[in-house]
Amino acid sequence: MEFLLELIIEIIAGGLVEGAVDGLDSKKVPMPLRILLAVFLFALLIGLGFIFVIAILASKSVALGILLGAAFVGLFGGLTWKVCKVFKKRKNAD
Repeated sequence: MEFLLELIIEIIAGGLVEGAVDGLDSKKVPMPLRILLAVFLFALLIGLGFIFVIAILASKSVALGILLGAAFVGLFGGLTWKVCKVFKKRKNAD
């Protein structure tokens, strides 16, 4: 039963994130909704960062800290690049 619950949560969370990223790229989505999707993705990433910090503090492992820190920086940099690319393309189109 626990596995089924995890699977359902994973599918829902994956769908939300994938939908938000696809909505950020879509030209049919109005700009205010794109901004809300970008804020949602950044909030989700900040929450993931807090989970990473808690995991680092709980394990007290330097290697895990470096690994999770690098993962967070990569995710944050990738999302920032994606959002800047989308809004720059939108700005140049107007």
